[in-house]
Amino acid sequence: MRPFERLRYLARASGEDAETLLEEAADCLAGFADDPMGVVIACRRLLAYHPTVTPLWWLCAQLLGAPDPAEGAWAAWREWRSDSTPARLAGGLPFPHDRPVAVLGWPDVVRDGLAERIDLELLAVRNRYDDSLLSRRLRVSVQSVRVVDETELGVLEPSHLLVTPIATGGGRILVAPGTASLVATAREAGATVWLVVPLGFALPSRLLEAMERAALAELDEDELPYVEWDGPPFDAVIGPEGLGEPSGLRHRADCAPAPELLRLG
Repeated sequence: MRPFERLRYLARASGEDAETLLEEAADCLAGFADDPMGVVIACRRLLAYHPTVTPLWWLCAQLLGAPDPAEGAWAAWREWRSDSTPARLAGGLPFPHDRPVAVLGWPDVVRDGLAERIDLELLAVRNRYDDSLLSRRLRVSVQSVRVVDETELGVLEPSHLLVTPIATGGGRILVAPGTASLVATAREAGATVWLVVPLGFALPSRLLEAMERAALAELDEDELPYVEWDGPPFDAVIGPEGLGEPSGLRHRADCAPAPELLRLG
């Protein structure tokens, strides 16, 4: 399949998880390495069709900043796959642990990080807006996970609630709709709330703004899969460098702004 034919397939692909999409995107974009303008167009087209897949913005920014786009694409993929956030998460939770740990949805970083923590009772919290991928994610998970709603979350009194954002940048945090209510319920039950931000989810503020513009061009405002967090600070943030203060997120950016991506149209 020629690069542009594969690009059209990827641009219209739906239901892919981020890991599959990023691997396919890295392979596809590497095929444009000898066409500098073509690789920019290819990145823009992919992002226009998948505007809210934050790691895809990170991958495109990384390869566009590399001397060799093909090597840049695969170097970014390897770096993303070796992200230390899952291990940091596994090591950050107390061991042994006798209270449940709740997770908003079932993101890859939690699945990978807690796969070896067989001491944990894990609760996947169903958002009232529903994560359409939740059932699919849990079917392929090796962990035993109990799915609960917001009411059950309060009754079960978890020690922690783990929240992975849609994206962060410049101190702003985009989360799934309904997160504020779930966080309030968890805190009332005595839970500590951690924001888990894997590699590729912290963008420069200008790139985050470009992502939001692209999302609004593709989706109606009421269809956006995120809202901006305006609640109290999270108790801690955990990422590739480990557990830290929420204020540190303001200065974190996992890639350069990539001027080529600031306007997709």
